[in-house]
Amino acid sequence: MKHLAGYFKDYPIIPAVREIKDLQRAMDIRESVLIFLLTGSIFDLKKSMKMAHSKDKILMVNIDLVAGIAHDKEGIKYLADNDLCDGIISTKGYLIKEASKQGLMTIQRVFLLDSASLISAEKSLNTRAVDAVEILPGIAAPYFIERQKNSKYEYPVIAGGLIKSKKEVIELKEKGVFAVSTSDYQLWNFN
Repeated sequence: MKHLAGYFKDYPIIPAVREIKDLQRAMDIRESVLIFLLTGSIFDLKKSMKMAHSKDKILMVNIDLVAGIAHDKEGIKYLADNDLCDGIISTKGYLIKEASKQGLMTIQRVFLLDSASLISAEKSLNTRAVDAVEILPGIAAPYFIERQKNSKYEYPVIAGGLIKSKKEVIELKEKGVFAVSTSDYQLWNFN
């Protein structure tokens, strides 16, 4: 399997599924290979993974939002051992680190509200366990990209949240964003 960043060039839009009923719709999008699952429970994951792999998709599960998964080493190990996702999304660095050890892809979600949260994010991301960083709201992603130019590590950046038009997607890509995650169906068929 390619590194996450390898998928972003050909597939810059990542469907973010907020309701299980929309998962099939996301799976049918040709313009995307990654799917972000932001809802449901641990009981939905086996079926979701089977569906994803039947469509040659990569399922990234936000373990902060999916119910029934313990936010500890054992919870991550359970996901990996039972092939319940290809990778995780989380705001919690210790879960990202453990998921990486277990061979799962990792995306650290960061909320940038002000310059203090930008500095805090930089400190928490000084690790090689992160495959990509998702910045919310998406309009803040260029600030993070600019700041990381001087840092020890550079991460592929995904912009998420408050992105409502193709024009905004194009502008974010021009500013260095690798991909955009969105729950807006209208943007799922970007090409």
